[in-house]
Amino acid sequence: MLVSALYQIIDGAIVGKVLGSAAFAAVNLVMPLVIINFSIADLVGVGSSVPIAIKLGERDEKTASEIFSSACLLIVGLGTILGGVLFFSAEHLVRLMGADEEIVAMSAQYLRIYSVCSPVTTIMFAVDNYLRICGRVKYSMFLNILLSFVSAGLEIVFLLVFKMGIEGASLSTCIGLLLCV
Repeated sequence: MLVSALYQIIDGAIVGKVLGSAAFAAVNLVMPLVIINFSIADLVGVGSSVPIAIKLGERDEKTASEIFSSACLLIVGLGTILGGVLFFSAEHLVRLMGADEEIVAMSAQYLRIYSVCSPVTTIMFAVDNYLRICGRVKYSMFLNILLSFVSAGLEIVFLLVFKMGIEGASLSTCIGLLLCV
């Protein structure tokens, strides 16, 4: 969580400095919706980790594997559904949050790019739980640190080199998550 919070600060600083305060506001406006996406993956990941850990403790790897596979399918399915909802209702959702038209446009762009990647990015948050129950705590921590550096690096390249705007900010986060799965 600490690494994720630090990345959010770095992300905000990059977006704010390169794209300006309106882009900073746009990204922060949709962050609760992005966090809902993460939390659904975490909900399934944490919930399924307990029976998986019990089955692994009982040396029943077959059942543990079945639970893991079912949970991954559920996470991808929920990520797909939520991604679709976020994609098609992006403008409406940010308007409900009180954004003006400039912020609505940027927030919707950011959210739509993120939502397309949702089915895969949600897996990263569940994988983090599964790594910990398998005793790979250091690997989990390494993966989160790597994710932060990759995403921040891509964001700098996309915003400063390719001048991609708010789309580059969203895409850098998505690609970072995809590479770390």
